[in-house]
Amino acid sequence: MCRYEYYNTYEKEKVSDPCLLFLEEVEPKENGYDEIPLIKLDEKILSEYVQYPNMWFYDEGISLYVQRLFEVGFSVRDNCITIPIRDELGSLVGVKGRTVLDYEALKMSKYWFPYPTPKSQILYGLDKALPYIKEAGEVLVYEAEKSVQKSFSMGFCNAVSIGGHELSRTQVLKLEKLGVNIILAFDKNVSNEEWQRETDKFLLRDKLYVIYERKNKGLLGEKDAPVDLGIEAFLKLYTEDKYKVR
Repeated sequence: MCRYEYYNTYEKEKVSDPCLLFLEEVEPKENGYDEIPLIKLDEKILSEYVQYPNMWFYDEGISLYVQRLFEVGFSVRDNCITIPIRDELGSLVGVKGRTVLDYEALKMSKYWFPYPTPKSQILYGLDKALPYIKEAGEVLVYEAEKSVQKSFSMGFCNAVSIGGHELSRTQVLKLEKLGVNIILAFDKNVSNEEWQRETDKFLLRDKLYVIYERKNKGLLGEKDAPVDLGIEAFLKLYTEDKYKVR
């Protein structure tokens, strides 16, 4: 028995060598959650939240069925919508919160993690999307978890998200291992330089595409994802503004 553990054990107090603390300051991780180990959480955590769909997401185009599928809930204590984060094995590894308060007036974050997870190790939605990805022969890669839920609500269930627009090495490897076409469908405000940096991370570029607003320039708002304006706008971008990376 090789005793390999897929998940790490987590200790709240980590002992660090004081001599190495300076290096940690000047050499930050890829993102703030990379320091958190991937751990399997107790499913009972979700009982802390009201397990019902909400009108906030529904009004944004996320169906009640899809909200139930992705176990969207609500934290009365924290006044936030809760989004459980599961890995490709379907294990609960984190919970993300979206406040319903006026976050700008309160000078607080719109999103936060009641139960943090190393998002650079996760392709959100892969546990549910895998059979659809294999059937379609392609995977749509969004930035946000909500974009995956919107995509599912429109019938495009071959979708995952990376929790931002910076792909980690782990996420790139997981995408390439799927053996299908990879379509990066990031938000409009990703710059040309950022697109170049992200696409350069892939080795299997013959299967790599991007949805980039060119022919339909002005269709999306500055912070919109390709799925934010409904199925007609998405199909227009998917059919007319999908480009193979060379």
